[in-house]
Amino acid sequence: MVEMNLFHFRDRKTFLNRTHPLAKTVALLVFSTLMARSDLGRIVVILAVFCLVALSISIPLGSYRRELRFFMVMATIIGVARAVGAESWQDPATAVLRFAAIVLMGLLFADTTAPDDISRAIGSLLAPLPGIHGYRIGATLELTLSTIPLLFDVAFQVSQARQARCESSWHHPVRRIVSFGTSVFTLLLERAEDLEAALRSRNFNADAKRDTMPLGYRDGILVAASAGIAVVVLLIT
Repeated sequence: MVEMNLFHFRDRKTFLNRTHPLAKTVALLVFSTLMARSDLGRIVVILAVFCLVALSISIPLGSYRRELRFFMVMATIIGVARAVGAESWQDPATAVLRFAAIVLMGLLFADTTAPDDISRAIGSLLAPLPGIHGYRIGATLELTLSTIPLLFDVAFQVSQARQARCESSWHHPVRRIVSFGTSVFTLLLERAEDLEAALRSRNFNADAKRDTMPLGYRDGILVAASAGIAVVVLLIT
């Protein structure tokens, strides 16, 4: 049984869980645009906001320590690459903190938004447009988002199995990395086949019309708060 739940949706009664997926998508676009060309000061403020939100909805970052090591390695690589030839320490620091903010933003979105809700919201939005298969696009997006936690689950299972066999991390490291990647890919294909069989058994229809949750006052608050925070960050930094 997999113990981690990185990038898995948790069904709770928080403010973000109750907001519409489209409102959260707008908030993502606002902060992503803001972070694209922000300096170190703005990135620090944005990251602090995300941390406060994560604390307010009790995201169990402590239980993600093992899984977050991958992102820590990526952040280190980004920092070292940007530090080479950089004129000051601020450039690599900005790149690392921006990467951390993006990861945390993704965690917040995945933790509070079910892939099925995203699919229904996108499908309902695009379906009225002529020549566009909105519900098919939504179903494709749902399946794509579902593979992200599946990939982490599979990698965790393979890692745990190798640790149970007491395999050394330093014995033939290149061969071990290749073998690990092959095992993950093979198990991921098996899981994908199981998912396909499950969808076929349920007569899954990507073009089927789906109901969606209505927009409410919480969605307006979220969009307004995101825009307000963006304006404040631009003004004070």
